[in-house]
Amino acid sequence: METQPRSVRSYLRDGMIVVILAFALIYLGTFLYLSRSGMHTAEEYGWDFYYFTEPTWTAEREQTGETLCMVYWPLIEIDARLVSGMHARAVRPVQLIEDIQSAPSVTPLEIRRSPIPVRPQD
Repeated sequence: METQPRSVRSYLRDGMIVVILAFALIYLGTFLYLSRSGMHTAEEYGWDFYYFTEPTWTAEREQTGETLCMVYWPLIEIDARLVSGMHARAVRPVQLIEDIQSAPSVTPLEIRRSPIPVRPQD
């Protein structure tokens, strides 16, 4: 029996399936890595929420946190409702505190996490 050669269309379809599966795995994998590392940090400080990025006083970090919350919104909701119960938040800056009574050190600024007021859930 002769087998018919595969058409270009079937190769394109198979290629698209591979690309879509790769994208889905990357999307899910990066979410799991970023959210779990953020949840670990939240546990250290007793927060009931987590950040995707380290909360610092920079506009870039704040924008990155907000973007990641938008990109991963469906997974955040699924995770919060069915798995962890924790929601992600966009970055809120921490206080930069300088101890002016001691001699200047090599790193004059110390980053401390300040308590962040809990917003009511929507």
